[in-house]
Amino acid sequence: MKNHINRIRELLNEIDPEMNLSTPVGADRNFSAVELPLIIQEIVDDLQPLLTAYQAAFYWYLFRHSIAKNGNPLLRMSTPGLKAIIRSSRGGGAISPQQVQETLTYLQSMGAIRKEGEPNRDGTLYRIFMPDEIETCRKFRAERTATEPKPDASK
Repeated sequence: MKNHINRIRELLNEIDPEMNLSTPVGADRNFSAVELPLIIQEIVDDLQPLLTAYQAAFYWYLFRHSIAKNGNPLLRMSTPGLKAIIRSSRGGGAISPQQVQETLTYLQSMGAIRKEGEPNRDGTLYRIFMPDEIETCRKFRAERTATEPKPDASK
């Protein structure tokens, strides 16, 4: 997947050299709209199957308000802010602060997010990683693709 994205970047640079899309995938840089469908595909195929519903909801929220919003993988957010935004599927009420912390801790332990600094009054700065940057996702993808049937070229 990374090779395809890098090839697309090379072709776009040939068309418009001022775009300067030569930065490799996963580096701290702004992401292009061309990459977004591929990144979403990776999230759905390689990350989401490894998460619970809460964990997936948190990751999608963080992704939406960072990479998908402005191409920046950094996002400052607070636990109370997340608690108010992400609602429980049981009864539609807000989830507990403990559930928020447990979910963030799990996402950090699997490498989906990383704290980038100490909290301040606006929250804590996190870096949101894409599936290509998460070792667990790369392993899951390798296992999944090894067991998937190969497309029949004769059709």
